Amino acid sequence: MLRLAILFLLLPFIFCQVVIAKDLEQQEIEFRENPTKLYAKIAKITEFPLSFATPQEFAKVADDLGYKPEELHRNLEVLARLNLETNLQSASKYEDAELLIKQLDSIDSTAFEQAMVIMLKARFKARRDKQYQSVVVEYMEAFNKINSDVSLEASLFKYTLHEHLASLQMMLLQPAPALSHLNQYREIAYQLHNDYFIAESEAALGKYYNRSGDMSKSLLHFTEAFRLANGLNYLSLKSQTSINLARTYRDLEQWDDALKYAHDAAEILQELGNESYLAETLNVIAMIYAAQEKWSKAIDYYLNSQQVNERVGNNIAVGLNFHNVGEVYSKLKNYPAAISALKQANDIFRAHKTNHYLVHNELLFAQVSADQQLWPETIDHANKAIELAKQKNLIDVQIEALGYLSKAYRNINDLNAAIDSVETIITLTQSIEDKKQANNGRSELTEQKLKFELTLLNNKLEQQSEKNKHNRLITLFLLAISSIMLIITIFLYRKLKHKTKQHQASQIINHLEPLSQSPGYRAFIQTLVTMEQSEAKTLALININELNNIDMQLGLTESVTLIHSFMKQLSKHLGTDVFVIRSGVFACYFNQQHDADFIYEALLTCLEQLKDVKSNIPNFAQLQNIHQASIGHINLPLLGNPDVNISAELHFETLQYALAAAMDITEKPAYVSLRPLNFAPAAIFMPPLYLNLTQALNRGIIRAESNRNSLDINWPKC
Repeated sequence: MLRLAILFLLLPFIFCQVVIAKDLEQQEIEFRENPTKLYAKIAKITEFPLSFATPQEFAKVADDLGYKPEELHRNLEVLARLNLETNLQSASKYEDAELLIKQLDSIDSTAFEQAMVIMLKARFKARRDKQYQSVVVEYMEAFNKINSDVSLEASLFKYTLHEHLASLQMMLLQPAPALSHLNQYREIAYQLHNDYFIAESEAALGKYYNRSGDMSKSLLHFTEAFRLANGLNYLSLKSQTSINLARTYRDLEQWDDALKYAHDAAEILQELGNESYLAETLNVIAMIYAAQEKWSKAIDYYLNSQQVNERVGNNIAVGLNFHNVGEVYSKLKNYPAAISALKQANDIFRAHKTNHYLVHNELLFAQVSADQQLWPETIDHANKAIELAKQKNLIDVQIEALGYLSKAYRNINDLNAAIDSVETIITLTQSIEDKKQANNGRSELTEQKLKFELTLLNNKLEQQSEKNKHNRLITLFLLAISSIMLIITIFLYRKLKHKTKQHQASQIINHLEPLSQSPGYRAFIQTLVTMEQSEAKTLALININELNNIDMQLGLTESVTLIHSFMKQLSKHLGTDVFVIRSGVFACYFNQQHDADFIYEALLTCLEQLKDVKSNIPNFAQLQNIHQASIGHINLPLLGNPDVNISAELHFETLQYALAAAMDITEKPAYVSLRPLNFAPAAIFMPPLYLNLTQALNRGIIRAESNRNSLDINWPKC
């Protein structure tokens, strides 16, 4: 009774903690979904701006407003963070942020509050001065202050810190630290068991792999983020996952899918009035058109994006738009317009000290100048690009800029300078080769170490072999003096041999379909087990409705004769063995690839000939609906990765999935062929297979082809 009483006393406290936890997570989600709405709400309830300079004054202000000091402190922290968000529309947001940071700095007392102030100061510096390297150091200082804190508030703060640190490292062209922070960002999201945060972290990893060129991993993370976002009622998250998929499909040159997801995102962002992300989305649409060399449409969307960025005051994004517009105009040979845009981009990047963007703009400037044979300008911009590339250790940029420089020097007859440029290119190229050789050297060293270890293992094995020989001699001696054991051994051997023969005979029977006594399912599976998975093959599964119950309609004897006749014709027309899975269902295995049309045409011929088969039972001499046939078809290998092994049973089940879809098509005969894309992950061919295949089709990872309208296919329900 005492324990029960204690439990009832603790229940309100436990419930209160759960509510607080949910409130903290929901506030963080609102921060990311609709910062403007959250800003208006907090500014109203806190009656911002407030006047205080000491902890005592702050406690009195909190009491006057009806807050506990820690609650008001948390709201002011969120308000300061909101003022530093790019998509918050407020003319005085940076002045308000500076005031709030100063006030919070005057009253911080705990390690968490101190860490928050450090982070806010660093973020303010990043927004104002663009000094990202020093900002990273300050972020790490904030992280170290709360590293051991395991509270929910601290976990959410670490989640934000890793998110910002990953973005900063990417801007500083430091991919390894960025990936480390992204993995920790994702790990915290899964610890929080919140689908919103998990979707955000998956999307961030997808963006990282997209930039590093790993399209397979990028699509994997983006599709997971999109799946989670679709299960939540948060429009901003849905728009971000859509635009991420658009970027990936753009890079995969799947233009229709890319434009579909990009326009979906744009519609949501227009509905939300989120102009910062809308500008980014318009930029992506422009890039899709540029990648297709549809320059006029690309310029239209770049200029629309630029207008939105100018409206929200995102100057760096405006600079990037000028850079992109300049590149498109250079493709159209409109050099005056290209130079005008690139000059404006240069001015913005220099004013904001964003050298990681400036270096690429100077490189493009050098290229455009060289195309117009403006050699002094080419030399000027190429030298600037080289200097910036040295600071960022961008060897590829240096080599390209040196190429323009060499060309310019040759055309103004400064041959010594041209030769120096070429020699520098050779030196840089050699340094890349040296790094590759150094890596090869390390590989050779590793190989030598492995050979040495292998030699030691061989010596140990030889010693063990000698010991085994001695033990075998003792065993043989004991067997020689034990005739009874020898007789028993011979008896057991003979019995085992007899059992082996029986097993082999049963295996032969086991591979036959019971009724027709033709090679059946197990024979088909055995054929798949013995094939080389990396070689091109074709598998097909055929169902003929009229033959599904032929054993009942004709009787066993006549139906077997009919099935054997059909199998013989089908094998002849297809040039391969045919297996009976069950009555009316046949499997085919081809040592080379055939498209579904080939199998379809051969089947039609066989079905016509089947009508002419003479039956001893007159009532069944003619088959009325013989063309009610369906085909499931796949080409092997299903995956391009030779290291991934798919079992024979899963190959067969994939065929079943295709046949099930074909059987559901009303208009017969029909076939359905499944073809995974080159970057398809191995996970789609894992149990539960039907569920994974359905999801892969929905995501566009698997393509389906049919001689009927593929949009009318009803896929098996999972």
